[in-house]
Amino acid sequence: MVWLQYTATRSQRAATAGFFLTGVALILAAARLSYTNMEPRQAKAAERRRVLLDFIRRKRGQDHEDPPKP
Repeated sequence: MVWLQYTATRSQRAATAGFFLTGVALILAAARLSYTNMEPRQAKAAERRRVLLDFIRRKRGQDHEDPPKP
């Protein structure tokens, strides 16, 4: 059994290359947007963690201790 019995035409190869390049461009754009938004998300998560640890420390009555450095 042969996978491709007929070779692709020039327009089919061009369309395949176009779709491939479009997919690569979309993946790169999504990666760039994700990387751009990484620092604010990390800062927000660190702040949430600090607030949560402070809350737990107050509930346990350990206000006199210094908070741990993350």
